Amino acid sequence: MQKAILGLCVCVGALAGCATTVNDQSAADLGNTTTDHFTSGRYSSSAWISDKFDGEKSRHFIGDALRFRVTQSHPEGGLDVGLSLDKANTDTVGTAIQNLRVCTSYKTDLNGSGRWWAGPKISVNWQGDEAAKQNGDNWYENYIVEIASSTPDELHDIYTGDYFKGEELPRTQIDGAEYRHYKIRFHSWWQFWSVRQDYRSAGTVPIEPIVDVWIANGLPKQRIFDGVKANIETYGEISGSGILRFESSHNPSKVLSCE
Repeated sequence: MQKAILGLCVCVGALAGCATTVNDQSAADLGNTTTDHFTSGRYSSSAWISDKFDGEKSRHFIGDALRFRVTQSHPEGGLDVGLSLDKANTDTVGTAIQNLRVCTSYKTDLNGSGRWWAGPKISVNWQGDEAAKQNGDNWYENYIVEIASSTPDELHDIYTGDYFKGEELPRTQIDGAEYRHYKIRFHSWWQFWSVRQDYRSAGTVPIEPIVDVWIANGLPKQRIFDGVKANIETYGEISGSGILRFESSHNPSKVLSCE
């Protein structure tokens, strides 16, 4: 879970607003209130809350989609919710990303003074040697931000500001949009962040060209690629709900649709 790095809600690009109302289930359906990993068919969901989380949360599947709810009152409380295919991966980064594309979709109805951000989340070497982790020789969670409650320029200022002092990497054009890439030090490990400059609530992104930028700037491609998931994180005082959808393929000709 990240430190409070995102600003307040703004309207960006072609989006009609900062949130899309979610009406798929009644408010009385509390679903799974734990942070346990659970599955439905070929999909799985994991969640994490910060030590300062003060409130309620739930998750449940609606077919292949994951619905979550959150009411969180602590100004530093955080929730991390993910959706992925339920399969183990033992490939190295260099092998696993070849021709990999993921489609992610996010519908949110989040209110309050808190923040949120969403997009594919990529774990590398999560199961690595614990001693190496403590020495910073690890890469953990890396983020592709497809939509957030802060503008891309606000994120740029945060990543490269006095707290993170991150390095901005060369920008790239990927799938018809510009992505800005960053390398920051977070606690004892490094992280990469890639931010789409034209926000969208759903779409397909090729993973390989983004991770190639990370590899060119220090991500070891021989480490284990633990997986990629649709991810949304909230931080601070916030309440509401959201729906996540996810699909992935290594077949370049396959049409992905997760909206």
